[in-house]
Amino acid sequence: MSSPTPPNMPPQGQAPVAKKTSVWVWILGGIVLFFFAIILTCGVGTYMLYRGVKKAGFDSELMKTNPGLAMAKMATAVNPDYETVSSNDHAGTIVVREKSTGKILTLKFDPVTKQMVITGDDGKQSTISIDGGGITAQSADGTVKFGSAVGNTAPSWVPVYPGSSPQGAMSSSTADGSQNTFTFKSKDPASKIITYYSDALKTTGFSISMTTTSDQGGMVQATDDAKKRTISIVVGTSGDGTEASVTSIEKK
Repeated sequence: MSSPTPPNMPPQGQAPVAKKTSVWVWILGGIVLFFFAIILTCGVGTYMLYRGVKKAGFDSELMKTNPGLAMAKMATAVNPDYETVSSNDHAGTIVVREKSTGKILTLKFDPVTKQMVITGDDGKQSTISIDGGGITAQSADGTVKFGSAVGNTAPSWVPVYPGSSPQGAMSSSTADGSQNTFTFKSKDPASKIITYYSDALKTTGFSISMTTTSDQGGMVQATDDAKKRTISIVVGTSGDGTEASVTSIEKK
């Protein structure tokens, strides 16, 4: 899974710098926990994963009844920056403290609704929820969506390659702006897709800041400073054609 970049959305290729005690740290960590829990409960590689994580605080019994809470407890156990203050398996909660600041976060996972609620010691809450193949994370800072929760419609100003069917991968919306990523497949060669985006972006007022091509694929990056927009297209060949990922950023 691609790493999301909330809430400040740095340019593609730069890792987001997480602020200590930011609830987004736990939101993103929680998403990883969700996927890990789903893998385990589906039995994919369960035995090997179990052996590898048992020593890190993995609770196999709790995993059966509340996988989200079990993974949250394990994540805290292996994170040197945090410590567990208390946990209540019946209530589905775990309270953790950031060692450097003493600040507290309470995580509550409901296995029925498949939703995790994260509450800071300032009373602010954030939620992570699963709906089929999609994940939605919400807080006072904004919203981040993954998978089917994103939908398959690109922002209106982003060119869609002719004949392709965009598949939403990630979207985020904050007070600073928005970011969207969608992917598509095509039988056309990578060079044709790169040329299309280079030409289409130029005609809509973008300045091309980078273009690379090779036998295996290439990349196009462009900016529209007047509208505070940036777009990156990465194209690569695969066994059944060409695959592309389009990431757009629009700042307010």
